[in-house]
Amino acid sequence: MDILFKQLVNSTKPSLDLSLLEDLTSLYEHYGIKYENSLTLYQVQKHLYENIQDNLIGNQLYRVQLFILKDQLLLTHFIKSEKLQPYLGIIEIVIDGIRSRDDTLNQSISQLVSLEYEDKWRIALQSAWDLTVIRPQKLEYNLQDLERRYRRQFVVSNSAKILQSEGCEVHIEDGRVLIDESQARNVANRIEADIRLLGGIEALKKLFELIKPCYNKNQGRYHLGRTFNSLIQVDFPSIPVAYLLNLCVKYPRKQILVAVESPNKIWKRILKISIALTSILDVQAQNQFALLFHSTDTILRFLQELAVYDNLFCFIQLRPSDVSKMIQGLFSGFSETIQQNLGWTPEQAAIIAERILKLAEGKLYPVTFHARQIYNLKLNIGKDEIDKILTVYSHGVSSVNSNFHIPQDLSEIPPENYFQHKPLIRLSKDEYLLTSYSICSPAFYEAIVSELRAKVDSKINDKLGDKIEDFIKGEFSRRGIKFNCGKYKYGVTKKGKVDEIDIVVETSDTLIFFEVKAKPLTRRSRCGSDLNLLFDLSDSLLTSQIQINKHEISIRKNGSISLENDSICDLNNRDIARVSVTLLDFGSFQDRTILFQFLENMLLGKVEASDDVNKVKKLNDKLDEFKLQFNELIQIDPIRAKNPFYNCWFLSVPQLLILLDNVNSSDDLKRELWRTRSITTSSLDFYREYEYARKLATARDSM
Repeated sequence: MDILFKQLVNSTKPSLDLSLLEDLTSLYEHYGIKYENSLTLYQVQKHLYENIQDNLIGNQLYRVQLFILKDQLLLTHFIKSEKLQPYLGIIEIVIDGIRSRDDTLNQSISQLVSLEYEDKWRIALQSAWDLTVIRPQKLEYNLQDLERRYRRQFVVSNSAKILQSEGCEVHIEDGRVLIDESQARNVANRIEADIRLLGGIEALKKLFELIKPCYNKNQGRYHLGRTFNSLIQVDFPSIPVAYLLNLCVKYPRKQILVAVESPNKIWKRILKISIALTSILDVQAQNQFALLFHSTDTILRFLQELAVYDNLFCFIQLRPSDVSKMIQGLFSGFSETIQQNLGWTPEQAAIIAERILKLAEGKLYPVTFHARQIYNLKLNIGKDEIDKILTVYSHGVSSVNSNFHIPQDLSEIPPENYFQHKPLIRLSKDEYLLTSYSICSPAFYEAIVSELRAKVDSKINDKLGDKIEDFIKGEFSRRGIKFNCGKYKYGVTKKGKVDEIDIVVETSDTLIFFEVKAKPLTRRSRCGSDLNLLFDLSDSLLTSQIQINKHEISIRKNGSISLENDSICDLNNRDIARVSVTLLDFGSFQDRTILFQFLENMLLGKVEASDDVNKVKKLNDKLDEFKLQFNELIQIDPIRAKNPFYNCWFLSVPQLLILLDNVNSSDDLKRELWRTRSITTSSLDFYREYEYARKLATARDSM
């Protein structure tokens, strides 16, 4: 595409002579612009932009492909020193021209004619050339200015050059830097060789020392991810801490003494090459605007970038103090079955988890312990039971993350060997390693559910939905939150259809509907698989919002919902909030700005794919239902059309538990939920956003 575009630009010249700029009357006559009174250069430029629009409107080329073309031009210039101007200046003018009609962003042109329509493109390009005569700075070349304006492309290019120095052959296709998979694996092997040399445990210590300032004691977790200063991302390119963690745990040994190089030199090389290998994937936003305003032609690529970003730069974490209560709350209903089949109980597993985490409390580095330390705690749990539970919780020392080398390998790790499926690594017969206090905490749950799936009930995940609901209800009750739940009939027929409300909390001015889904974000999705991402988000966020839509339509039409337990939920002119709940974190996808864009684009489009035809059809059926519900809700409440998802949240159980720290009533719950409603730092990290919102509120209250 870039070659054809350059050919078209080269074959087109401006129709405008510099001398005409001094005489607006001649300029108007040159373009046939009608005039009566005052003449302005603005009207001439507007005419030229409209000419670009009129000639390029079509249905073959998506607008996003122009941005890809622009990236292609910049990358080939930065990496291969190919000529940049006038092509960059011309494509920027074309992008400006199609951005809006009559200065209205809502009427942006989303599709264009393809480059094969050369006559139309030449007319449009001639107008672009004429605009460069009026504004010659568009064709100026200043490397420092380019580096500042296109920092993302410049950083990616520098990383590509580092990989070239490592022997990689760099390709640039569709605005992306690519290297062959075999070469990427060679680079990863060099990183791993240095980690082995340094020692995995020593490398982990250095990694955790780097992110120590990001640790939040109140929440028992690291606040990682995007940090913006005056809209621009700080620490760009970022260190791929999650990728490095997954490599380091493969070699859980102490440092090998080496006289040739210092440990610091080895560590710096690890950072340099790992940053280069991951930054060419180009998933880091240069500024906050890159996280906003995505349409149907850009949303899928954007979702993929979010998933890969989380996979590289953010750990899945859980507050350690919540581990024990979650194990007991989710698995106590299976206690008898677990004891009969596995020889221990969920209560015992929760106690062991709590004691292991107690050994590491406050230690922001890898911790080792011996089994006898657990035996000596006098927990009223037999040695055999302790050993069985430690076995469930432990990886073998040589099996952790087997087959993992490059980021895309995450989905290829056998489930039993995936680091975040078990919290411990067994270093010897009696010695265990807990890599991180907060990062290993979710794996206690994962280890138990994996053991149950393998040895007790292969469909255990299907049964966890009700347990999650019961757990949330228990936590609500402990905090004085009044809620209701149950089945109800809706529809116009006498029998009606039956639906079920998972949880509804009634506050003084709002009904808060909670719909719970056990569906996790799979590793394929975390690697950026487009269809898997859509399926996972559909089965969690979209499905739960569709269910809440049913409740909202019913209560808005009838004024109340009569539940089968004889209780009545009245609307009473109250607002409605909608909360989708998953068991574990979905990372960036649980940020409200991402939720808005996902749901808005689901209203506007449909999915087309040749793979997984049945799943795709099922997804499109859901989208059709979602659109019909939305239209019905707009008829009931027309104001909703302006900001349809402003009262929507997408939370995990761990996020909900953080909120509940500051809750003692139903109105308290609404207050805490609302804290992140209108404030964002664009970190796309709920925990960080919530902490920031609370600090702002505290500062305001103290004034």
